[in-house]
Amino acid sequence: MKALLKIEWIKTWRSWPVFIMGIGMPVGFFLLFSSIVSTPNPEAQKDFLLSYMLTMTGFSMSSFGLFTFPYMLQEDQTEHWLTYIEHSKISISAYYLSKIFRVLLNFMVAIIVTFCVGAFVRDVELPLSGWLGSGALLLLSSLVFLAFGLLIAQIKSQQIMSVVANITYLGLAIVGGSWMPISMFPKWVQSISEWTPVYRINELVVNFAINGEFSWK
Repeated sequence: MKALLKIEWIKTWRSWPVFIMGIGMPVGFFLLFSSIVSTPNPEAQKDFLLSYMLTMTGFSMSSFGLFTFPYMLQEDQTEHWLTYIEHSKISISAYYLSKIFRVLLNFMVAIIVTFCVGAFVRDVELPLSGWLGSGALLLLSSLVFLAFGLLIAQIKSQQIMSVVANITYLGLAIVGGSWMPISMFPKWVQSISEWTPVYRINELVVNFAINGEFSWK
């Protein structure tokens, strides 16, 4: 297991451009839109910055779950690394655990970086329990992205997998309200949004951070 984790660490460093993009693009969106949107009510502005920081954190994490995770699994199949694992003394469960640990590390870095940008650049304020609780909820909810990523990895064609991953990634982010409140959508789109896992995750984390409640409307 230790050797597998070391291999995943090396692979992470080799794919650093993808790693940087997965975090940098959502952080860039957060900085851009948080500088454009302004409300006359200071409390409303404070809540907006907090909620947008959290949704962009989830957006960043989804890129690792929907792109990095399925691509690394398919790459191992293409390069016959998975076949080697199956014929070695290493258990297949250890192989998948090492992959999950790698993606979870990406998730944690995305949370830390986005939270730091929110706190130090946009003056987002939360008590320590709020920061830790929000981060824990985001990390727990990331299992949804891993599940989607595992399903996408079952697609044999890399081109089709790329198309499906992109549609899922952007579709869930837009319809789920990560980029803009679903109240801006037509009613029929809102009814669809409320069924998406991303919307439910956003509602859960934002309501906890703002109201201290484990619930969504």
